[in-house]
Amino acid sequence: MTGDPLVPPWLITDSFEDRDAGVLKSGKEAEVFLVERVGDDGSSHLLAHKRFRPRYPKKGELEALGFSKGTIYRADAVYQAGWGLKPRERRALEQGSKFGHELAANMWPYIEKSTLERAWHAGASVPYPVEQTEDGILMEYIGNREGAAPRLATAGLSHEQAREARDQLLANLRVLSGERIVHGDLSTYNMLWWQERLVIIDFPQAVDAFSNPAAPDLLHRDLRNVQEWFERHRAGFDVEEVFVELVTLLYGGPAADKLTRRQGGRLKAYDRPENR
Repeated sequence: MTGDPLVPPWLITDSFEDRDAGVLKSGKEAEVFLVERVGDDGSSHLLAHKRFRPRYPKKGELEALGFSKGTIYRADAVYQAGWGLKPRERRALEQGSKFGHELAANMWPYIEKSTLERAWHAGASVPYPVEQTEDGILMEYIGNREGAAPRLATAGLSHEQAREARDQLLANLRVLSGERIVHGDLSTYNMLWWQERLVIIDFPQAVDAFSNPAAPDLLHRDLRNVQEWFERHRAGFDVEEVFVELVTLLYGGPAADKLTRRQGGRLKAYDRPENR
């Protein structure tokens, strides 16, 4: 175990072997695999390995790499606006060239891991990002050995639990906004419900409010996307009221203060509950 206070105590960091343990889920551009990390002392825990599919796979390559299906490309230009690319890279993305697709394939896991790191250290309820791999991210697994945590959309929450989930969501959005992070693709399918705790997942399309001018629009869309579900579960909220609060945090909260003062002190992280 590590002594670093910014690393959760359950994570095995010395003398271990990572073993494949099956597929968790398949998405548009990535699949999530289950990994068991086993320490030399016999201790173990599960991790989730999110792997992004190759953009231009050769015949049989996807199957050889363990992927179950091909990639469905997303309309992603709005998310790329804040990537800080060189003119040649920007042109390649706009033209949809092979180089542009390969560049985007490398950027998605980088964006997701860096965003998860910022969010986790700020105190948001997100999976702990363990490390970036050759084709994705190894991260905290939410669930236990009997199964993964259900998505909020299918968790079967009572009205009381839905109100608790709403309150947790809004609290987490305040944390993210204070760090100038906008999820960009929020829905009840990329939030998990585990042991009365809401966990937000899937951040490759997240944007920084200081570098992407579309951040407010994406934030407003995120709120609209989830409000209907909460409304159906008698846990609705006022989209416009919450939007104003979060935009104020995006551009005038802790992140703006840190940017103005050029201070980047490390934030104290909270420990995750043991769910192994």
